[in-house]
Amino acid sequence: MLVKLTEVYGSSTTASYLSGKKTYALREIYINPKHVVMIREENALKKLNENGEISSALDKNHRFSKITVNRGSGNADFVVVGAPEHVGQTLNKNQKQILRG
Repeated sequence: MLVKLTEVYGSSTTASYLSGKKTYALREIYINPKHVVMIREENALKKLNENGEISSALDKNHRFSKITVNRGSGNADFVVVGAPEHVGQTLNKNQKQILRG
């Protein structure tokens, strides 16, 4: 089952290219929780968000997480909106656990 998250990604626009300043945008992505190998806090984007450099739609107190997903031949990293503990709970919400005794 795929889980919907909000990704923060670097957006290429003519204005950002001319100014030399990186811009950011938001988009929805769907992640397979079975392929996530790591979740960690992404503090650099938190500081950019506090300065209003990501999106005016985001609250200044939002936290961000970097998710590493195994693609078979390598890994892919995605930065998503949410604290690591919240993202972890969201990814594991529909997972069934087997009790072993």
